[in-house]
Amino acid sequence: MPNSEFKYPERKTLLGCVNDVDIGSMRLAIIRLESTNFGYLRQLSSIYGFQRIIPAITAEADTAVKDNINEETDPSSVKSYDDKDSWCLQTWSDMPSHLQFNPHIRTGYRQITNLKGCIRSLFYIHNETVNTFTHGLAILHILLTIPGLLPWEKGIFFGFISWCHLIGAVSPWIGSFIYHLFMNLNYGEKFYRGLLKLDMLGIWVCQSIGALPMIATSVHCLTPILWYSTMLLYVFLSIWGLFKAMKAKSPWERRLCFAPPFMMRMIFLTLRCFHLTGGDPDNLTHIVLQDLVAVIGGAIGALRIPEKWLPGQVDFIFNSHNIMHVVVVCAVWSMHAATIRDIKWMMNPDVCLDTSNTSNSSYSSSPAFIHDEL
Repeated sequence: MPNSEFKYPERKTLLGCVNDVDIGSMRLAIIRLESTNFGYLRQLSSIYGFQRIIPAITAEADTAVKDNINEETDPSSVKSYDDKDSWCLQTWSDMPSHLQFNPHIRTGYRQITNLKGCIRSLFYIHNETVNTFTHGLAILHILLTIPGLLPWEKGIFFGFISWCHLIGAVSPWIGSFIYHLFMNLNYGEKFYRGLLKLDMLGIWVCQSIGALPMIATSVHCLTPILWYSTMLLYVFLSIWGLFKAMKAKSPWERRLCFAPPFMMRMIFLTLRCFHLTGGDPDNLTHIVLQDLVAVIGGAIGALRIPEKWLPGQVDFIFNSHNIMHVVVVCAVWSMHAATIRDIKWMMNPDVCLDTSNTSNSSYSSSPAFIHDEL
């Protein structure tokens, strides 16, 4: 067979894409694996019947393999794949250590790639597709619908509450969308950690700034000093939680950082159930669901069910992270519904008069106090 025409067909596997390596006048297909060694090259050459060329290419192949391993283990030298190979999915063992966070999800991982490759991943199916699109679509829905429902023109206080609600409702999805879309960018582990912090920042904004309308409603009819003291305490607890979350090293640590402001919301929820604080009395269902559903979603994600019971069978859909993404969207929808009801309640000038007639003197007797000084 003439040397000029000798060529083995290009192959693609789930483990990686095939490169052709010139060895003298022969072309030998080598599959790029992190665990590649010369013993595997011997086995491959035996299949193709090239036993006699092994001694001649030992030194060259061994050097090439070592260079390949160094490139794979050094984040600063990770090579981007060509656009034509961007669809070539990987297994859990093929990924760098910082992306091996769920061993029960075994297939469907995107390759480490460049910026263009990350954007191209929006147009094919992989194990982050559901996570990316659930929050990407949430961004579009919120920006197109919520602004028109808020009382921007009703004074400084309601303008402030409206901004808090809009920012809180959209922020977790922006951080999550960017994180999931670019987590396989070829900038190394340090960049990935930055994306993770951006994701956590979005969650923090939702849990702190997004919850300010609920706290403001609960203390709406209190005297100014109590109103400001309560709001400042919640802001302090939220900032403390953010500081701890940015330094957390595990998912459980990050979740526990939100415990102090969460507990404060639970205290006001309990008082609200007994009609001891302000707020629409018919709004309790959404107030409960906005935190309860979020806790359930976080627990499912932390427990890694059902993929713990079905490893490798729910890699692309219905795994714990997919479920959590859908559940937390429902939680923010409840937060939105609760906030709109509470804003309408606060806009009624008679609510504080009605409350002061049935409560103690700590409530403001004047409905004119709507915190316009903000």
